[in-house]
Amino acid sequence: MYGPPGTGKTMLAKATAGEIDATFFCISPADVLSKWVGEAEQNIKKLFDAAAAEPRSIIFIDEIEALVPARRDDGSSVMQRVVPQILQGVEGFDKKAGRSILLMGATNVPWQLDPAMMRPGRFDEKVYIPLPDLAARRKMLELNLSKRPVGADVDLDGLAHQLDGFSGADIKYICDRAATIPFLQSVSSGQEQAISLAILNDVIGETMKSVTPDMLKRFAEWSKAAASA
Repeated sequence: MYGPPGTGKTMLAKATAGEIDATFFCISPADVLSKWVGEAEQNIKKLFDAAAAEPRSIIFIDEIEALVPARRDDGSSVMQRVVPQILQGVEGFDKKAGRSILLMGATNVPWQLDPAMMRPGRFDEKVYIPLPDLAARRKMLELNLSKRPVGADVDLDGLAHQLDGFSGADIKYICDRAATIPFLQSVSSGQEQAISLAILNDVIGETMKSVTPDMLKRFAEWSKAAASA
């Protein structure tokens, strides 16, 4: 899965594991990499062995570009050993009889991945996770505001339109930030205050979108190149 930051790639991986009742192994580069010679490779082998021991499992690697960067662009001797170890683990999936293992990864910079990981039999599917559409933004507002005091003037449909171009993480931040203002007012006045439309509009106006048009353009260009490769 690739796409702008804050679009819920990790959450989608967790949801996939829940849907298929699979053991979920979630790792980051910090969990695997080590300055000691041979330790990173052993960590990767242990990970794949543990996943293969389960009837059904998902290995999810977040920020996967840090583990399998394009080797020609990375001078690290650790990476020169780690990338082949991961590829070996992936290739060994079909050798574990009766075991189902799904390898998933997430990255905000797919152009930094080692091309070897993009070959058939490794990361066969490349799924773009875009910014939330109107329906998703509406649902995010509902989820983040449902347990908070919201003023009668707040129109979630209107706000969802207004939040076009914001990521899921941006929307959560806006809701959290908007909730702190009436909370502090309540503490000061001793009376419960609600999140008003004016408060939400002020917070939205002060919040910069974390995803720029240039970033979206680069994703579109990479997607096109990857599809034609």
